[in-house]
Amino acid sequence: MRKYLLQYIFSCFFFLSAQSSPFASYDVVIYPEYYFSGVMAEIEAEILEPNLPLNIRLQVPSDTDSVFYVSGDSDSPEVVETNFYKENGLAYIDKEITDKKFRIFIFYGLSKNGTRRSGDFNFQVNYSIDDAHIVVQEPLVANNFIFSEQNHEDFKDQHGINFKRIHLRGYIANSAKNITFTYDNPTQDISINALQKGAPAPQNVSTPQNTGPIRHKLPLWQPLAALSVVSIVIGGMFYRQVSSESSAPKPAQPKGKFCTECGNKILPKNKFCSNCGAKV
Repeated sequence: MRKYLLQYIFSCFFFLSAQSSPFASYDVVIYPEYYFSGVMAEIEAEILEPNLPLNIRLQVPSDTDSVFYVSGDSDSPEVVETNFYKENGLAYIDKEITDKKFRIFIFYGLSKNGTRRSGDFNFQVNYSIDDAHIVVQEPLVANNFIFSEQNHEDFKDQHGINFKRIHLRGYIANSAKNITFTYDNPTQDISINALQKGAPAPQNVSTPQNTGPIRHKLPLWQPLAALSVVSIVIGGMFYRQVSSESSAPKPAQPKGKFCTECGNKILPKNKFCSNCGAKV
């Protein structure tokens, strides 16, 4: 009996140890049609020091266009383009993380049908997380915004833009949590343009009843830092385009030369123009 009891205790201890999270925090912020006409998702996380380096594997949207890993602070971020791969129709990132704090920016598409917009994000990480968050920004250009998660919190940033946030408490490694959102965009513009034009933020945002402690707050620097990353992304795309154009084969130059007096074509071996006799 004692033998079986000890085995049970050790099994429980192993299970609890395996489920402990290597993260101090893990948050995903999703920006539909903010800086561009698609979706940008930002993963911001902090790893507990004893767990470094950490090999992370996470799922990204299947229509992901590009992924960027960002380390350093908002004043001097280091941006590195990161590869992703597809497996059984799904897209993933595999990366060894050596930074205690890091961010990952994912750029992907948004489904459009006229003025109607729909998007999603599938949360899946290969480690357990004590308390993760998924935050969706409600575009300034949006009407009839519908969020798939009924039990969420509403809050606003310093610009008065609405956000919707859910908690994933006790997230189990490799489990999937999918969120979706739909809305109308009658102007077919993006939020940053509306913000620059001084568009008023939607009013009368209801605050849900107590759904647990709110640990995460959106930092004031985050939109500016994200904008700097977008600028780097656009610059990188422009650089690749210019490089590809410059490396393209140049059209062949016509052989031979022409007389400076009469314009008649002259063979390379000729020293005088056969038409006017001028020296060339």
